[in-house]
Amino acid sequence: MLRIGVVIHGPLVIDSGNAGRLLGILSGMGEVHPVLGGTMGRAAVIDAGLEDLIDISGNLKPSESVTALDHSCDIVLLVNEGKSIETGLAFGRLISERLPVLEKPLYQLEFAGGCSLIQLNSASHPFFNELRQVLDASVVQSPAAVRGLITENGTARRPVFGVRPGESVIVNSIVIGKALSDNVEVISSGGKITGLNGGRLKPHGVEKLEHVDLSSAIVRSGVLRDTVTTPRVLERKASGYAVIIDHSAENTFEIVEDADMAVVVGDDTTAVAGDLLTRLGIPMIGITDGDRDGITHHTHVPPGSVIIRLVPGNDDIVGRRVREEIFGGRKRMKIGAAGFEGILDGVLGLAGGLVEEVVRY
Repeated sequence: MLRIGVVIHGPLVIDSGNAGRLLGILSGMGEVHPVLGGTMGRAAVIDAGLEDLIDISGNLKPSESVTALDHSCDIVLLVNEGKSIETGLAFGRLISERLPVLEKPLYQLEFAGGCSLIQLNSASHPFFNELRQVLDASVVQSPAAVRGLITENGTARRPVFGVRPGESVIVNSIVIGKALSDNVEVISSGGKITGLNGGRLKPHGVEKLEHVDLSSAIVRSGVLRDTVTTPRVLERKASGYAVIIDHSAENTFEIVEDADMAVVVGDDTTAVAGDLLTRLGIPMIGITDGDRDGITHHTHVPPGSVIIRLVPGNDDIVGRRVREEIFGGRKRMKIGAAGFEGILDGVLGLAGGLVEEVVRY
């Protein structure tokens, strides 16, 4: 039986229902192995009730997921639904350029503006025409080489594909600025972001990135998910542990594991991590200072959570204190007899007079 590897990228193709419908069709064509490429589609997979079908246990980039499936499958499909057909095609080309030489055929299904089928490498298989007919897909040529990273005299420049004026520019989960045009480049030197051509840099965001390798960094723009949905909550077992999530919201699943609560540092981190924690049924203590960039819409807060708003510019400072003095410099700790309220009292004690508002959910 034909083994079909499927890498599903991003929440939009899941929220639209296209991923679920596609998997139903493919199940009649072979043995399907679907995985999520990237991390931000996890909430969408859970909300759609597809977590038993699509593997969301890993934390691999789309190119890494493709490479892994190339060794175990006969065909690999990269499934995406971009902002537009142009950005979707650019995404597929960029992924293919980052891959080693694959043994198996790699095809992209792009659902922006319809259903397009693209051949991404030189290997071929009769499955291509069969899939085109079953889906009534338009065959589209992959665009010419996408201009990726440019390095000159120790300075690296990386374009932000599909960006629109007014959108936030995000590097490794941190907002580093705002686009002022549709032609934006992230500039770095010595592992530090130094500029944003075509945009306005946000120094407070840049300083949160200790070291950046633009060749492998995750660079995106706009909102992470814009679908209005009712979150599904998964069952879990109590563990007695608390974790701290400090500006690494996309790694929430890996950080949390079986924890019973989380302390989350940063406005956008609290919004993104809180949305994921809602699906896991884990309450949080969010440490914010009103510096949210709006990279998420329609997010949820887990019941039983508390959001603390501090004087602007202090969430990182208090977050470091919490990590050192409450968590002992670790990412994980036993909650102890005092429970959630005991840790909350400790956080509020460290924040002291910097607290402007405390909201319970």
